[in-house]
Amino acid sequence: MFFFAHGDKSGRLLARMLQKRRAASYIAKIRDSHKKLHYLPSDIQSTIRTYYESLYNLPGAPHGQDRATNRADIHDYLTTHLKCRLPQSTARLLESPLSTEELAGALKSSKTGKSPGPDGLPLNYYKQFIKTLSPHFLLAFNSVPEGRLIPPQTLAANITLIPKDGKDTEQCGSYRPISLLNCDLKLFAKILASRLLPHITDLIHPDQAGFIPGREARDNTIRTLTLTHRAQRRGEDLLLLSTDAEKAFDRVNWDFLFATLEHIGLGPHLCAWVRALYINPTARVCVNGMYTTPFRIRNGTRQGCPLSPLLFTLALEPFLAAVRGSPDIRGLRVGPTEHKIAAYADDLLFFVSQPETTLPNVLQAFHRYGILSNLKINYAKSFILNVSLPAGRVS
Repeated sequence: MFFFAHGDKSGRLLARMLQKRRAASYIAKIRDSHKKLHYLPSDIQSTIRTYYESLYNLPGAPHGQDRATNRADIHDYLTTHLKCRLPQSTARLLESPLSTEELAGALKSSKTGKSPGPDGLPLNYYKQFIKTLSPHFLLAFNSVPEGRLIPPQTLAANITLIPKDGKDTEQCGSYRPISLLNCDLKLFAKILASRLLPHITDLIHPDQAGFIPGREARDNTIRTLTLTHRAQRRGEDLLLLSTDAEKAFDRVNWDFLFATLEHIGLGPHLCAWVRALYINPTARVCVNGMYTTPFRIRNGTRQGCPLSPLLFTLALEPFLAAVRGSPDIRGLRVGPTEHKIAAYADDLLFFVSQPETTLPNVLQAFHRYGILSNLKINYAKSFILNVSLPAGRVS
């Protein structure tokens, strides 16, 4: 009863709640990349900033290769493996200027009560003043395909760190970064996502169940159980390979992402709108209530952006297509269909029937794709489950 009466009022109860929350996320010490511990607030801030600046500024091309050569390799990879295309008639529909109705729809479907971005303007501000702001919003973002850039202040983000359960709090990687974007940018991205979403099933194979309307994780779960039972019942060779991608969303190479969008047939206006979200964005990290100095972001899909899940699945699809199309990667054949892979976003499960040759070829496929896209597999967290192979072959 006391909490009901005083929980939302400025007083001792609220102060104690905030104090406990602050204490739970307080970073008293941190270890840098050289294993050295830092205790001073300024050193802790600097170490964490360096960690995230390095994460979001990965090399754009492999060592010893220039960017133009890397782009040519990306083009060859996409041409070889990715065959899906958006019909030209559909692509033209996605090119029309952003409308008042789309902005209203994005506002209506967005949840209120979330923390605002660096500009401090919550979603309720836009809902309250939509009639006044709408013409200026549409004018600004509809000018992007004509060469107008989104202001750097709009592209800025604040990163809040949440400690992961059971992890060593001395390690920078033991915190979950939550990016807070400005609401106007999120509304813009939500409009783009709403345009692309109805057509995403034409571009993403049914093997991928993550972030795709009408598909669920249980679809792949049922499929996996069915295949394992079949292999055990019929004595067919099968093992499962589950892979863990290291910070998959944060590592996406932008050259690879934009080349993929163009390759699948998205029009110049839509590509320009997406690119505008990634032209010189910056971020700063909140460490113990204080912000670091901002740093540039040069890779990764933007966390908290409504468009990011779709962009990631599109960037991963060329790899999944390469696996499906490789005669050197053998899965479990059922009738005319050979089942090789099931995906839920970056969680990948391979159905392997000839491990002696297939596993090395899967690793080679990861290596080739990783060079171009920055994907990195954490083999220490990946595992193999033997379903029906003799024990001697697995060892």
